[in-house]
Amino acid sequence: MEDVPHHQGSSNLFEYGDNWAHHHKKPVPSLFDLYGMAHMAPYKKAKPFTESDLDHPESFTNISSHHKLVKYRDEGKARKGEDFNPSQDPFDTELVMISGGGRSHGSQAIGDGLICCPRTLPQIKKRMSSSDPEITPRARPVELAMVALVEKERLKTQALLEEAKREAAEREREMEERTPKLLEEDRNRNEASNRALYELIVTMCEKNGQAPPPMPHIAPATTHGSRQASTNPSASANVGTPTGPSPPSATGAALTIPTPP
Repeated sequence: MEDVPHHQGSSNLFEYGDNWAHHHKKPVPSLFDLYGMAHMAPYKKAKPFTESDLDHPESFTNISSHHKLVKYRDEGKARKGEDFNPSQDPFDTELVMISGGGRSHGSQAIGDGLICCPRTLPQIKKRMSSSDPEITPRARPVELAMVALVEKERLKTQALLEEAKREAAEREREMEERTPKLLEEDRNRNEASNRALYELIVTMCEKNGQAPPPMPHIAPATTHGSRQASTNPSASANVGTPTGPSPPSATGAALTIPTPP
């Protein structure tokens, strides 16, 4: 949501908090929470701010206000410890100077010009030790918008890749389910072809007064394709060595038809 800079109307941030407290019959939230609520909804509709709201930048009126709150929280945890809670700990104007990169256009990042740090950013830097995290400049809205756009495209690409993987897995599953049926159909066709050839050979042998060969063993189809059976020496192991024509293979290979004398 990026239609308006905030939902305070003509009221300043403190007046927004008083209006919210009066309307909802609750205490005035902390300044950190007020800034977040004022950039999410009008005071009549705004819900109490929670840190989990920072996980949803799309809920804020603009990406800049969301970024300021996130920077304040992250700088606080980096400098004061992981137990730092921006909603409950006292509001630190010096931390606002650090997280916001000083005073941009004369005002601090959070507070809409209603708060003021007694020290300048250079004075704060002089009091810092070499082990303190570096102070970074405040990001411009256009830079934040570019980062958000890149992240949006990254998530879009990731979603497309996951969908492609899901579809590939589905196709593989369907193929695995169809394979036994296809193999069975292939085996039935081979068996019918072999049986027809065998009946033809039997007829030819009877006409020529020869003993017909035994019915060949039909090898079951495998995932490698039934055609490989024709190259497998074991396929005719149970056929024997008849004096008549060679028995047909299990795959329907061409049989030798005896020539009449």
